[in-house]
Amino acid sequence: MTTAFARASSILGWLSAVALASALGACTPADTGDGTDASRAQATAGSEAVFAHDASDLPADPAVRYGQLENGMRYAIMRNETPSNTAVLRMAFNAGSMNEADDQRGLAHFLEHMAFNGSENVPEGEMVRLLERYGLEFGPDTNAGTNREYVIYMLNLPDTNEELVDTGMMLMRETASNLLLDSDAIDRERNVILSEERFRNTPLRRWNNELAEFRYPGSLMAQRDAIGTPEVIETAPRERFVDYYENFYTPERAMFVVVGDVDLDVMEAKIEETFADWQQPEDARTDPVAGEVDPDRGFDTGYFHDPEIYTIVTIDAIRPGEREPDTADARFENGLRALGNAMLERRLSSIISSGTSPLIQANVGYSEGEYDFATRASMLGVSQPDRWQEALAILEQELRRAREFGFTQGELNEQISNMRTSLQNAADQAGTRDNSDLAGGIWTSWRYGNVFGTPAAALERFNNRVDDMTVEAVNAAFDAQWAGIEPQVFLATSLQIENAEAAVASAWQDSAAVDVEAPEDTGASEFAYTDFGAPGTVVQRAEVEDLGLTRLIFENGVRVTLKPTDFEDDVIRVSLRFGRGELEPRADGEVVDTVASAIFQSSGLGQHSSDELQRVLAGRSVGGGFGVGEDAFVMGGTTTPTDLQLQMQLMAAFITDPGWRPEGMAQYRAVAPEVRRNLRSSPSGLLQLEVARLLRGGDNRYGYPSEEELDAVTIEDAQAYLNDALARAPIEITMVGDIDIDAAIDAIAETFGALPERDGSWPEYEENRTVTFPEPTAEPVVLRHNGQDYQSMVNVYWPTVSDDDAHRSRVIRMLRQVLDLKLTERLREAEGFTYSAFNSNYESDVYPGYGYLWVGVDIRPENADAVYAAIEDLAADMRNGEIDDDEMNRARQPLLEQIEEAQESNATWLGWLSGSFEDPSQLERIRSITADYQSITRDEIVDAARTWLDPDAEFRVTILPNEAAE
Repeated sequence: MTTAFARASSILGWLSAVALASALGACTPADTGDGTDASRAQATAGSEAVFAHDASDLPADPAVRYGQLENGMRYAIMRNETPSNTAVLRMAFNAGSMNEADDQRGLAHFLEHMAFNGSENVPEGEMVRLLERYGLEFGPDTNAGTNREYVIYMLNLPDTNEELVDTGMMLMRETASNLLLDSDAIDRERNVILSEERFRNTPLRRWNNELAEFRYPGSLMAQRDAIGTPEVIETAPRERFVDYYENFYTPERAMFVVVGDVDLDVMEAKIEETFADWQQPEDARTDPVAGEVDPDRGFDTGYFHDPEIYTIVTIDAIRPGEREPDTADARFENGLRALGNAMLERRLSSIISSGTSPLIQANVGYSEGEYDFATRASMLGVSQPDRWQEALAILEQELRRAREFGFTQGELNEQISNMRTSLQNAADQAGTRDNSDLAGGIWTSWRYGNVFGTPAAALERFNNRVDDMTVEAVNAAFDAQWAGIEPQVFLATSLQIENAEAAVASAWQDSAAVDVEAPEDTGASEFAYTDFGAPGTVVQRAEVEDLGLTRLIFENGVRVTLKPTDFEDDVIRVSLRFGRGELEPRADGEVVDTVASAIFQSSGLGQHSSDELQRVLAGRSVGGGFGVGEDAFVMGGTTTPTDLQLQMQLMAAFITDPGWRPEGMAQYRAVAPEVRRNLRSSPSGLLQLEVARLLRGGDNRYGYPSEEELDAVTIEDAQAYLNDALARAPIEITMVGDIDIDAAIDAIAETFGALPERDGSWPEYEENRTVTFPEPTAEPVVLRHNGQDYQSMVNVYWPTVSDDDAHRSRVIRMLRQVLDLKLTERLREAEGFTYSAFNSNYESDVYPGYGYLWVGVDIRPENADAVYAAIEDLAADMRNGEIDDDEMNRARQPLLEQIEEAQESNATWLGWLSGSFEDPSQLERIRSITADYQSITRDEIVDAARTWLDPDAEFRVTILPNEAAE
């Protein structure tokens, strides 16, 4: 199935961030497809290929107009209307931290910051303010990112009026060659960069850097983590910034991308007018050699110890290899490798699903032309710490089993089915792809020499060659990744191991001496849950025309809200609510809610284990997740019109026949200690682990449970906690997206409508609707984390109010927005205390009278008192009315733009509408949201500051390193 139900507390979900661990910023490369080129003539200079499609048999997407200016800058423009009347601008440079000299380590990233700190036509500090006045928010809409290989600048324009487009173009042009790089501005930014280094210095980042050095010893790549070194950040003179800027911010290294609701001819003219005067230097520096692979290295082992790291085993087969040209044949070979890797990963997933494996998570991958000098086949497994030898043995033996005996036809059928569905969905959904995703696909395709094509062409190519994807072809492609190369095995763990490298080698050799047998070919069974009885009858139907809703009540009491939209082609999002969630009764002190959230779906169904479900539902677009909300149990999923009936059958199966299999609990018990370890490794993790509970008077429905608390809960406890609500509680279904109303009603009628009658109401559990905000602190509560000795955090919480008045809640939201502006300008820009000041507001709709406003700041320990004083100064300023019209505008406009964009988001509408049958006031809130925010006055914000930013009510928490680490 293309969207699997969530496995309990996936650590690899967190480890996916490791793929970006060397990057700083918010850029995520997108996948690419195929198409035809409409502008190849103007994109070609001489006989050299300016874009990958100029030298490939793969056709480019005809909707993209490519070009190159005389100065060498490449550009691409694509018209797209998702969301409508918006556009994104991207400017990428084909240079990153690997282009730095030794005394410039960190300056590629530092320069990214300096783009926001003054240029020839934009004074220092004015760029972000300028964009905020147009409705862009720093971070989500105005951002940049740096990694070893590139720098990317990003602007998301909430409107395509000429003034804003011209402003965005001007700012990108300023970044290209007009930065002032003022020495004083550089000095003011140093502490911000150091703060970012501190914030990002996690066990996973340190592991990632050690792993890079192990894989590619002595290579420039391994030495060029983008954050750099504190010594360079603290001392590098302006001249070293200028040296990098002038040599690597050059037109021939640049790609400018525009995607959005724009006219291609107009945008092309603007690009030429804006960037034509940018000059390519005559002697700009070339790329350094990133590294090389020693083909005679042989078998090798490595070890990384950190008290807070997960236990991670990696197995790599590394050989020399440059990036190959992107061709149809190359993609076919990549597809064969992907199928083999998916089958091996699927085998590992089955082992993990048993609940007895030392492995917690695993994946298998292949990187071709990594950093343009290496090709790498890899396996990664996360293990219970004290069972790492067993985990290593599983990885070694399953790899060897796959190489010796290959894969079965049944396994291949499952993965081909998944691949076909993924490609079909991409083709069906291509018409409403998001601007940002498209722009990311275009510039990353350029950066890595790939052709950006259409999903329809990728599907056509798959269909034309699927018969060639035989077991024999896949087995050969899989084995070729590993053949002829002795593996490199690396262990990261919290355990201190004497002679660790030798221990790893011994564990490998012991495993290699164990014979393996051919796998059995287990065929897929049929899905067991297709008949829930006679279809139910709709007894009440109403249309809410202004919001585009159809509201239904079935005879058995199931209530339904349907909202057809055209925001996402071929996508339907579903939410189901029942029961009271956190409010449901449980034994005193029992953390059964956390356990139920983790194991409900990973325990499978009565007729299918979680592992079997993946086979049964292969190639179908169904899935989702389950969670315990504050006042409801919530199940959700995303599907297609074709698979809507199956999606509803699957969700109804979980309601009527959950499996409660012991392997679900076993998996969670294996994961929980690693989750807890990770949370204790940083101030922000400890915030999640303990502070959420402190804010609610110690209520253990919040925070992450202790080992003792989890050990006290059984699977029977979780079953008892949910059983009544599963059997009898009212059900409310919300469905948003590419819906045919009649088909949706039929799918629900045959599943949830066919269930026995539900109770007409459900207890409110008023006795459980009490949480207590903590008493004010004369001195901050001090918590200790296990991370680095220079990592700390200060937190200020002000009690507010519950969410029974929509306008009041929105005033508090605006208050927070204004405070955020002031925090950024004071704590980051003016004083350099932090890379990021966090804040949020929460008004409960479950606990009467309960809410809070939060400010959290990542700092060095010695700055705690000064930062607390600065926060209090800013709060006092707001209470004293020191809020000007410009701040009100810069706070309000991004909110209004977010609301306008949210009106075209299925995910947002799903959130807005879920639970609206039980609480019809939600519909009026939707209607009033824009006008309400527009109506909020400065006086209301000042009054709110005087009411809620009360210094005598503050609850403060300081998170410091463990005393042992000081």
